[in-house]
Amino acid sequence: MRRLVLMFALVTPSTLTPASLLAAELEIPLRRPVSENVSMQKGPPNCVRWTDECVNCSRGADGEAPVCSNIGFACQPKAIRCVGSEPSTK
Repeated sequence: MRRLVLMFALVTPSTLTPASLLAAELEIPLRRPVSENVSMQKGPPNCVRWTDECVNCSRGADGEAPVCSNIGFACQPKAIRCVGSEPSTK
């Protein structure tokens, strides 16, 4: 048993090379700030679904008016955030 523990202790550090401990370099796109004049009824541009944690809205197809849910009677609205963005057409 001691021999197994000693072998494990000697083999483990050799498998953790500095190259295996480095994190991946990922490019994270910067968030564009939402302009202050975005209303709940119009929603952020390029956004299909948005919410303020009280009301949920979704943009209609083909330029139709957005559809929003009713607000709860004791809800405290937060900042408007985009939940689903339009798929890119590339």
